[in-house]
Amino acid sequence: MKKTERLSKIKRMRTWGNWSMVIGLLLMYTGYAFFAGYLDFIPLLGTMLKGSYIFMTCLLILGFLLTMASTVLFMISGMVSTSAPQVSCPSCQKVTKMLGKEDACMFCGQPLRLDDEQPQQQPQNQT
Repeated sequence: MKKTERLSKIKRMRTWGNWSMVIGLLLMYTGYAFFAGYLDFIPLLGTMLKGSYIFMTCLLILGFLLTMASTVLFMISGMVSTSAPQVSCPSCQKVTKMLGKEDACMFCGQPLRLDDEQPQQQPQNQT
């Protein structure tokens, strides 16, 4: 498994977006499961939270906010990705996108530094 400090910045934003989406959906399903009584086998919480509108509403709102935050993260990472300069990775020879002066390769995790003398690949227009 790759270390987090070797992930590219765009990949890191997408990972946060994925996790906030999953956690938001799990929170919403958990709120409904407690409300409907599916989790009443849990000794104290199951019977206490069964039919609780307040608990269900809080978890649904929190899950919805996390899901919307993930949508915003994906939107930002997509907009940033379109304007990011493309460079060729020296170790895997693949074209990757960089954010800022220092980033990592999206494919192999090689640390990259954007210098003025390093050539940037221009996207080819397909006509």
